[in-house]
Amino acid sequence: MAESEAQLKEETPKVRPPRLSAEKALPQSSAETLVRIIKGYAVASSGGQTKINYKDVASAAGINPTIVSGNNRFLLDSQILFSPKYGYYVPTENAVRFAREAAWDEAAAKGHLRTILTGSWYGLIILQNFALRALLTRAEMKRALAIKSGATEGDSTALDFLIDFVIYTGLVVEDDKGTLRKGDIDETKLPEFPPPPERQTTLTEIAKSDRVEIDHERPTPGLLVHLHIHDLDQLTPENAARVREWIHSIDNSGNEFEIEIGQKSLTAADHQDLALSV
Repeated sequence: MAESEAQLKEETPKVRPPRLSAEKALPQSSAETLVRIIKGYAVASSGGQTKINYKDVASAAGINPTIVSGNNRFLLDSQILFSPKYGYYVPTENAVRFAREAAWDEAAAKGHLRTILTGSWYGLIILQNFALRALLTRAEMKRALAIKSGATEGDSTALDFLIDFVIYTGLVVEDDKGTLRKGDIDETKLPEFPPPPERQTTLTEIAKSDRVEIDHERPTPGLLVHLHIHDLDQLTPENAARVREWIHSIDNSGNEFEIEIGQKSLTAADHQDLALSV
């Protein structure tokens, strides 16, 4: 009986606990394999003219169909592919340009991939991190991408694949010590964020307010007087009269004057009871 129970335990397969997957798609293959898949899509689709499935690409690139299929979601999220129909894919224009030019000048052709990556979720995260710091370690970059993608420890290899792919495109440069810096991407069209328009008060809005009435036929006076009162005991009618006479001696045009106290605007016509009204 004991022997049968022991044999049963040996034959019973171990059930693996379910593993959390990243919220965002990550590459399942190396940078070299990803490049072969991209070129395979360009060839099999006749330069983006025909929608194809992963089996067509596997034949063109000489890669196992399962490997191609496993990277499709990442290539879609990276905007390297788009899917006009479920199960079928077409490479984007820049992906086709990269595949065509890579045979003649691969270094220059990578610029088309950089243009794509700067609009991807991970490209934006990388550029934001380099905007704060000029140099990053691989571990720091990996941590930033992991947090954004919702990756777990089980996605560590996929994150390394992602960093290697970004390095291949030239968006990121890695030195001999493993330090990362932003690549020379001046020629790459980065996403533009126009500054918010400045808020300007129009004449119509001013005319609708209770502070002042605008006479469009007569220019607004340019006289501005600041009175600083250090002793409140000086707020007497006699001093107000002296101020009024002094202002009239400066400007005898007969224009209405306005007094501001703090942040509140007061006019003489509305507040004749104030000691400093003019």
